Amino acid sequence: MNRTTDLRRTLGRLRRRITGAESEALHTQVAELAGEVSTMAAQMQQAGREPVRRVDVAILSDFRLRGGTTASIAEEVRAQSAAGLSTALIHAQSVVTTTVTGFSRHIQSVMGLPGVHIVSPRAELDAALLVIRHPTVIGTSAARFGKISVDQVVIVANHPAIDAEGTWHYSVQDVEKKAFETFKVQAQWAPISPVVRSSLLAQRVPGLNIADQDWANIFGQEVVITPRAGFVTDRPVIGRHSRPEKEKWPATAKDILAAYPDSTHYRVEVLGGAAVPEEILGEVPKTWQVQPFGAEAPAEFLQRIDFWVYMHHPGWSEAFGRAIMEALAAGCLVMLPHYLREIFGDAAVYAEPGEVKGLIDQYWMDHEAFLAQSQRGQQFAVDHGPGRHVERLRWLGVTP
Repeated sequence: MNRTTDLRRTLGRLRRRITGAESEALHTQVAELAGEVSTMAAQMQQAGREPVRRVDVAILSDFRLRGGTTASIAEEVRAQSAAGLSTALIHAQSVVTTTVTGFSRHIQSVMGLPGVHIVSPRAELDAALLVIRHPTVIGTSAARFGKISVDQVVIVANHPAIDAEGTWHYSVQDVEKKAFETFKVQAQWAPISPVVRSSLLAQRVPGLNIADQDWANIFGQEVVITPRAGFVTDRPVIGRHSRPEKEKWPATAKDILAAYPDSTHYRVEVLGGAAVPEEILGEVPKTWQVQPFGAEAPAEFLQRIDFWVYMHHPGWSEAFGRAIMEALAAGCLVMLPHYLREIFGDAAVYAEPGEVKGLIDQYWMDHEAFLAQSQRGQQFAVDHGPGRHVERLRWLGVTP
């Protein structure tokens, strides 16, 4: 029996023997320990680097998250490193994911960049700016940050506080209180889009400090675009890539098949798995080509897509959508629910599920209109390069 097995058996015995407040305390301690294990594993990959005591930007989040949150963090870290800014990555174990330990591939991809440091929540650190990514992380983290001192705190709200069905996903007031109690600095809220901004204001927190400008997602390197010359093949190719979660798909069989038709007149490619539509439809349509989440780099996948269609559950509100940005940069014609016009403007086309096929057929018959729309989308992506992030840090007084 190895030490890991022995530890698991010991924890099992403890769980059986304790109840109530003792059980909750044990859960908190184990969560904090698991966070430290992830941090230590990452620090081992940075072996040889001197401990850091002062950084320009500290980013606090739950780095186990696999999707857009850590992808967006990684892009900002790239921009900061290229600009000569130092960054501390502080992992805070929280309830936002059930992954036990280990940082996402997005975070792992930037740990070796110049000026990037993995810092334990227990470490001594001073930062000119602390960026908290994902309000639920700071609201539910078991970690303690007693030796971390910061000049400014920005809470980047990358998820609506209230969804389209009126469900509260976090309390703005409680998150703000926790941040102040932890760091003794009044935080500024930075929603990543008008959709998130509206949800924050809907909770009617008195005196809420919200930044004038949205903290829009960016690409960490200059976007190099390849203009589309035409369609991929002899029939329209419809595609989408997203996390394999219920809210990312339409709720009914009718809407799924309207947006992603089971027809030989179209080719449908899905990156991210099809377990959700399979449950609703009873099977995966035979004309669909499906790959699991992470099976292929989005940039490669998107080169095979003409029309990137994102229709989702009616109860879901998309905050911004990194996958949308990736599709725009690739030159796909991007089709979205109408409410996202407030974010993406003329960079995308907007529709209900039942309108998707008609619009695709319309653009398929008008090659020039397709290319013009593709170019508008790519220009939007170019405008969200690293300079946009460096500039907003400058507004906050953070410069190399």
